[in-house]
Amino acid sequence: MAKIWLEILTPKQFWYFRKVGQLLKKRGHKIVYTLRRYEQLDPFTGELQGDEFYVVGEFGGADIREKLKKSVERTALLLQILDEFDCAVSSGSPEAARIAYGLSVPHVLASDTPESPVNRLAAPVSAKVATPWIIGKRPWTRYGVRDSDVVLYRGLDPVAWVKDYTPDKSFLKKLGLEEKSYVLVRSPEYKASYLRGTPWSLEDYAKFVETLTEKTGHRTVVLPRYVDEAQALKTKLKDRALVVENPVTNHHLLYFSTLLIGGGGTMTQEAALFGIPAVSIYPGKPPLVIRYLINQKLVKMLKEPEQVLDKINKIIEDASKNQERYRERAAKMVEKMEDPAEKVVAAVEAVTTG
Repeated sequence: MAKIWLEILTPKQFWYFRKVGQLLKKRGHKIVYTLRRYEQLDPFTGELQGDEFYVVGEFGGADIREKLKKSVERTALLLQILDEFDCAVSSGSPEAARIAYGLSVPHVLASDTPESPVNRLAAPVSAKVATPWIIGKRPWTRYGVRDSDVVLYRGLDPVAWVKDYTPDKSFLKKLGLEEKSYVLVRSPEYKASYLRGTPWSLEDYAKFVETLTEKTGHRTVVLPRYVDEAQALKTKLKDRALVVENPVTNHHLLYFSTLLIGGGGTMTQEAALFGIPAVSIYPGKPPLVIRYLINQKLVKMLKEPEQVLDKINKIIEDASKNQERYRERAAKMVEKMEDPAEKVVAAVEAVTTG
C-alpha cells in the first residue's frame, strides 16, 4: 500500500483527482488531498468530508508578484503539514512538483495543457506525464520528459467525471429556472497568468453579457468566477440576467442549459461531452482540446464578441432544433473514450511499485 498525495488547486482538479483518489482507495492505497483557499474552490471542501485533506495557503490573485509570494509561502506550509508520502499527483502545481523533487519522491503530472506556464516547472521533474492522445508526446518531451514517461490516453479529461454524472432537475428550481430555457455564460479566467495580455477584461465581459441579454429572447444565466466579477455584473445587468453569485459544485446548471457560451476550457469540454451546444469565446489561442472539439463540430469558435452577438439567435435556434443529435453524438464519443482517471492510477502504481 502506498500513500498518495493528490494536489487540488481548481474545481476541475477537484472533480478529476477525487475520481483518481476513489480509484486508488479501492486498490488499497492511502490518500491525502491538499487544497488552497480560493473562492472558486472553497465550497468543494465539504465534498471531501470523510477523507484526509488539508487546506493550505491561498490563491495569489491576478498580480504575478503576489502569485509568486503565495506560492513560496504555500510551499513552506505544505512541508510543515505533509510527512512521508510515496507519490505526489498534480495538474501542474509548482509547489507539489518542487516538494516531491526535493524529497526524491516521484511526481505524476496529469495535464491536458502543456502550454500552461506552470508546466515548464512541473513537467521536467515529473516521473510520469498523463495526457490526452490529441496532445501527443512531443509537447512534453520538449520540456525534457522522456518519451517513455509520457502516458497517452484516448479520452478527454472531463470523461473521468462526466461518465458518472446523474442529472438533477431539482437544482434548477432553487434558481427559478426551467430545463432548456436559458443560455449559460461562463466568463474567461481573466485572473490567470496564462491569459495576461489578452483583450478580455471584466469591463469588456460585462458589456458583452449586457448586449447579449438584449439580443436574445432566451433568459441569460451568468456563472462568474469571482466575487468582484459577480458584483460588477449584478450592478451592470440588474434584473436583465441571472447572475449566480455562489460557486456551483455540480454540473446541473450546465446540463440543462440550451447553450453554453464558454470563456474557459473545462466547462466547454464538459458541455461538448454532455451534448450541449457550445460557443467558445476563449481569449487568445484556444487549447488543443478545444480545437479538437471544434473540428468534431461539437464546439463553435467565435473569438470576437461581435461575432457571437451577430449570430446568437441563429445559434440558439440551431441548438434547440438539434438537441437530440448533439446528445447522441456526444454519448457515442464518451462511450469510445478511455477513462483518464484510470490511466493516472496506472501511472501512479508504475512509479510506486517499481
